[in-house]
Amino acid sequence: MTPYLWFGVALRAIGAWAIVSGLELGVSGFNIVRGLSGATEYMAWAYFNQLIAHVAIGLVLIRFAPMLAQWAYPRSRTSAIEEENAEA
Repeated sequence: MTPYLWFGVALRAIGAWAIVSGLELGVSGFNIVRGLSGATEYMAWAYFNQLIAHVAIGLVLIRFAPMLAQWAYPRSRTSAIEEENAEA
């Protein structure tokens, strides 16, 4: 695999991890709202704000990974066609 493809895979993996960590923050916020956590110095809305930010960043990384990889590793049109033919 080329650096372009590896970078795209890495972006998608980081995006998936951002979503997972955002969901963990959402669970923490839910625990505070329900009184299941002893964390009194944090507000639940702070966790939900982080949840929204993590999920948004994760979705952007997953959705736009090819475009970001193209920006980081510019390819000529002929090499892109060769890669597509090699994958098929």
